[in-house]
Amino acid sequence: MKTLLTMMLFATGTNLLAAQSSKALEVKEYKLNNGLTIWLNEDHSQPKVFGAVVVKAGAKDCPDTGIAHYFEHMMFKGTDKIGTINYEAEKVLLDSISAKYDELSATEEEEDRTRIQKEINELSIRSSEYVIPNEFNRLISKYGGSGLNAATSYDATIYFNTFSPQYMAQWAEINSERLLNPVFRLFQSELETVYEEKNMYGDFIGGPVMDRLLARYFAPHPYAYPIIGSTKNLKNPRLTEMRKFFEEYYVASNMALILSGDFDTEAVLPILERTFSRIRPGEAPKKEMVAIPPFKGKEKMKVKFPVPLVRAMGLGFRGVPANHEDQAALAIAVNMLNNANGTGFLDKLMVDRKIMACMAMNESMNEAGILAVAVIPKLMLQTYGGAEKLVWREINRVKEGDFTDEIFNSLKQEQRRQYASNLENIDSRARIMMSLCSQGKSWDEYLQEVAKINALTREDIMQVARKYFSDNYLCVTKKTGKYPKDNLKKPDFTPVVPRNSESVSEYAKKLEQLPTQIVKSHFIDFEKDVQTAKLSPLVTLYTVANPVTDIFTLNLIYQIGTLEQPKLGLLANYMQFLGTDSLSFQDFRTRLQVLGSTMSFDASDKQFIVRITGFDNHFKETVQLAGDFISHVKADDKQIRQVINDAKVTEKAFFESSDNIANALLEKVKYGEQSRYLRKLPLSEVKKLKGKDLLDVFADVRRMECDLHYCGTLSIEQVEEQLNASMPLKDITIAADATYFREPKEYDKPAVYFMDMPTASQSIVYGFVKGEVTDDLWSRQASRLFSVYFGGDMSSLMFQEIREFRSLAYRVSGRYLLPPRKLEGKAGEFVTMLSTQNDKTLDAMAVMNSLIREMPEKPERISMIKQSIINQVNNDYPSFRDLSEKVASYKRNGFESDPNEALLSGISGMEMMDIIRFYRHNIRLKPIVYVIVGNSRRIDMKKLADYGEIIRLRKKDVYK
Repeated sequence: MKTLLTMMLFATGTNLLAAQSSKALEVKEYKLNNGLTIWLNEDHSQPKVFGAVVVKAGAKDCPDTGIAHYFEHMMFKGTDKIGTINYEAEKVLLDSISAKYDELSATEEEEDRTRIQKEINELSIRSSEYVIPNEFNRLISKYGGSGLNAATSYDATIYFNTFSPQYMAQWAEINSERLLNPVFRLFQSELETVYEEKNMYGDFIGGPVMDRLLARYFAPHPYAYPIIGSTKNLKNPRLTEMRKFFEEYYVASNMALILSGDFDTEAVLPILERTFSRIRPGEAPKKEMVAIPPFKGKEKMKVKFPVPLVRAMGLGFRGVPANHEDQAALAIAVNMLNNANGTGFLDKLMVDRKIMACMAMNESMNEAGILAVAVIPKLMLQTYGGAEKLVWREINRVKEGDFTDEIFNSLKQEQRRQYASNLENIDSRARIMMSLCSQGKSWDEYLQEVAKINALTREDIMQVARKYFSDNYLCVTKKTGKYPKDNLKKPDFTPVVPRNSESVSEYAKKLEQLPTQIVKSHFIDFEKDVQTAKLSPLVTLYTVANPVTDIFTLNLIYQIGTLEQPKLGLLANYMQFLGTDSLSFQDFRTRLQVLGSTMSFDASDKQFIVRITGFDNHFKETVQLAGDFISHVKADDKQIRQVINDAKVTEKAFFESSDNIANALLEKVKYGEQSRYLRKLPLSEVKKLKGKDLLDVFADVRRMECDLHYCGTLSIEQVEEQLNASMPLKDITIAADATYFREPKEYDKPAVYFMDMPTASQSIVYGFVKGEVTDDLWSRQASRLFSVYFGGDMSSLMFQEIREFRSLAYRVSGRYLLPPRKLEGKAGEFVTMLSTQNDKTLDAMAVMNSLIREMPEKPERISMIKQSIINQVNNDYPSFRDLSEKVASYKRNGFESDPNEALLSGISGMEMMDIIRFYRHNIRLKPIVYVIVGNSRRIDMKKLADYGEIIRLRKKDVYK
């Protein structure tokens, strides 16, 4: 439901910044002589550093061309020093390729275009003789990096990764070097990868409608164009224009460097000065902002959406850009309509069953804002007009100030809690820093937001509501249908496979000379890092101190999940609409909100979770309120209709997503009738549910073994006392089923399970192999090495051979999945995945199949593979909020200490032969079962049968 609503709200992914925390960690700002801004934030709570370069240039600076985005891709290809064995010789060919692209963009005749593209292909093959593919990625990994990625938005492009602190000098050297003279090598194949990315977005259920909504909403502003660019422009790229984009926008004054983590500021400043001061100074072009005209009255628009029966409507208003003086007040006004506790005016429409779903949204970009309300009328009888009238009635209540001071102050308190939570750990703080830099906002300005929140008055909220929720708006209504897609044909190119994949550049050799301090990996100490107490034989309390804020989290984790009890997902949805036998839903949620607390429910494969958050000074009252809810929750058959309607919408939307279908098909192949999609409650049974039925399930859940996880400022004794007094812990009498496990199916011959999806641009292909029993420690450790080597990251075989060299996919992965350690005699499973344009399916499968059947042996990669695992261990050390659940998970899996310590010790003595031995024993000669969702009209089905008997499945075979 939320997915559908978000689509109707023109979601952009921009985060709203909340209020100020009095304990915000310090961020120091520096400016180098070349104009580059540096933000440094020391935080020694985790043994890692998050590093990012923010470039204040994005898709709005090159509208509809996609240049900002595919330039981001090219920034991983290296420089005149990184990624080449002989740049002078390579450059001659690269210059010729650039000239050919200029010629291509000026050519319209298809025959001539094909000729030019083949000439580019020939030049690309010749230039690849000098290329060291993926050297940049390998250097990042060699020097402690993980999570290497980048993102292009309308306003900025951000390059980031996490790394181990002892490699600060290498990280700064590599990341400044990449900004000096990037080289556009392997461009033809990378552009084809961008096509695959565009195909992927086009297959997303909301992708095509989102493009059209944004085009209408933002016209004539550059925000109206897709970030990735139009197909027409992608077919006519100019490398000269991309070079011009780099020269204009990638200048020091238009960039910022962000570091947050475990380092000493005074020690790193000279390193950053030495490396990043090399970046070219200059000023980015100043463009006149394109004005977006106001809507005139009620403008109307219809969009096609491929979900039948369900109606949907969006009301789009003009919002405010980032840094606008009304931003804080408008955020509170929107929270009056919807908020975390479900007490908003629009929330109440849903609770009272007057409307099926309704959600307000307020997002700010640099030059404009999105303010919208998405509405789904009741499935039967309710008209668009009737639903809209109800929505306007609630909006008008905000305009008229029809809200209590208690609610108003509680919403301000909620903003402060969100603000403080965002400052708690390295990753979330770094995300805020990146956002602020891209908006041209200082850290001090961010810290002053709390004063703005506190100073807001009732009149401020009323005023912004009147100003922005005006009578001038865009009314979007949905009609069932689909938009045509761009049908791109696979290019007739020869794959560009560089011959120097294992070579090392002179730059990389010099980098090895930089001194590095040897630092031991940091492991969790089960006794010191987490406190535990047994509250009863089946109830364990875990506590961790919060050193940053006065916000607590309390998670009750019952050890039963949706795999054992398929109704738990429905239960989690239902619980959010209920009250108790003494408090209505509205009264219960309002009391929580006044305390500054929240309560939510979640169901995963193996656990049912009650999540409670709040301020420690209200811990007692919050736990009393939550405990009373758990003990005395009251069924409401009116609200069961919401659960049923959500299930209807989910089922209607499910088969419009090729990813959903592929997941269901894979589950069927792996687990047969034990597939989660076949064990779930069918819609016909969901429709028969009564509220009591789900509360009976909750009564069973409450008896299950439970872990309690508290993180806050209170002592374990204080927490234990309050939990024993308020929570129904004595009801917990049933031990978790530690033996529950879905055994993967055994296949004695290859097969291809196929489901036709004629509307899909891409095929989604999974490969499945059931491995052998993996009880021994060697197998478990070798499987980690194998997974990294085969398909775990950008330097893996699958990424290089399928994506980088041949441009046959955007998404690729391949991993060996282990059964729980505590279960003996269980087999692991090997799963590969790729998504590719339909007419490339057989080509992509041929490469994937060859890798599985005859895995290349590259012994020179073993040190890089080991380092990648070391990096994962070091950089994934949990934040204080996540520590206790990590420890509990390890203990439940039979570990008495951090298993990463044994893992790193074990792999240290392993070589490539261990990977090969594991591969031969578990994968090589075993039958491969392929799972494919795609358009059969664009796939040669006769050739597909070469991979095994084709078994066509229908919806009812994979989804109950």
